[in-house]
Amino acid sequence: MEISIEKKRENKSLQRDEFSFIVSFDKAVPSRKAVREAICASLGVPQENLLIISIEGGFGQKKARVIAHAYKSKEAMKIERRHLLVRDGLAEKKKKEEKPKGEKK
Repeated sequence: MEISIEKKRENKSLQRDEFSFIVSFDKAVPSRKAVREAICASLGVPQENLLIISIEGGFGQKKARVIAHAYKSKEAMKIERRHLLVRDGLAEKKKKEEKPKGEKK
């Protein structure tokens, strides 16, 4: 898997760097975990401070565009949408409460 930085933008107000990557691969689109590990290794960012926003691959292409945010600290990451944190394994999914059965009006 090859990773090249397409665009980098520093967002000082949110304490993060916003990246756009082009990822080249041989077979199927790699998993979020594999892409995250490769990006962290190339940027030197801890895995708990990197959040993958999206991976978009085209049909029949061996490339995908990845959008990721690298935060300065884990506390700064609290502004992100919860479902993205759950996808990357940085937060746990909330469990729904079960309603008691048999109660009718």
